[in-house]
Amino acid sequence: MKRKESEDLSEQHISDGGGYRSVFHKTTNNLPEEFSGVEITRDPDDALTISSLLRAVWILLAILTVSFGLNVFLAVRKADRIVVDKTSGRVVELNNRDYGATESVEIAPDRPNDTDKKYLVKEFLKSLYEVEQTTRESEVNKLLRMLDADLSLSLATRFKQNGILAAEKAESVNSSWELQDLSVDERDPYILRAIGVRKIRRKAGGQDVEETLQLKCKFLLKDSPASPVRNDNNLRTGFTILRFRVEPVSGKTSSPIALLADGDISTAEIESPNTTTEK
Repeated sequence: MKRKESEDLSEQHISDGGGYRSVFHKTTNNLPEEFSGVEITRDPDDALTISSLLRAVWILLAILTVSFGLNVFLAVRKADRIVVDKTSGRVVELNNRDYGATESVEIAPDRPNDTDKKYLVKEFLKSLYEVEQTTRESEVNKLLRMLDADLSLSLATRFKQNGILAAEKAESVNSSWELQDLSVDERDPYILRAIGVRKIRRKAGGQDVEETLQLKCKFLLKDSPASPVRNDNNLRTGFTILRFRVEPVSGKTSSPIALLADGDISTAEIESPNTTTEK
């Protein structure tokens, strides 16, 4: 009897404007009769505990995110440096912010300058004109890396096609280079001019031959396109050689190498270092 009344009470009539329809809610069919009138609610302490756990989870996630970001920052940032001037014993601390100077050390932001340009040209001429057969191959590879990509490929092709290195080895060529002057053009800071003396010793026709050449060189540089700007290829100077020209000033032999002239010499005008022309 009680079950029937309970089922009757659970049926409601809702008007839809055109009549009545019945909606039947089975709310107590699965409960024992003794719990049919009991309202079930969540324990407030249980709800508080769940809320506290959720807040703790969000806090932990925030800490992990900050920790991950900090680790990435420490991994990619520039290392802090401390420079010690050994002549005076004083410390110049950088930390990428503070700069200072002592009697023999000056710390400043990284800006490639004329000193870097001169160093690159000086080392290039040394690698090109100082020939020692035991180190010649490594020096050629070194000077090719100082050049712009197109010029490097062109020069390497010329070395191979003309057999320059093979000819030097066959004639036991050894030479020294003395730089006499190196300056930056006043009108264009990317143009450098050098003059120096090359002394060549080689064997020709079974006889030892010595030649002394004074060479005039002109270079056109460009900023290094690679990243980082300072790298081992450009000797950490931040520049590469776009093209260069060499002309003899005095001596019995024509210019050893004239490559990719800067306007008035054809790019095809390339001479072997062993070609001799008597005046």
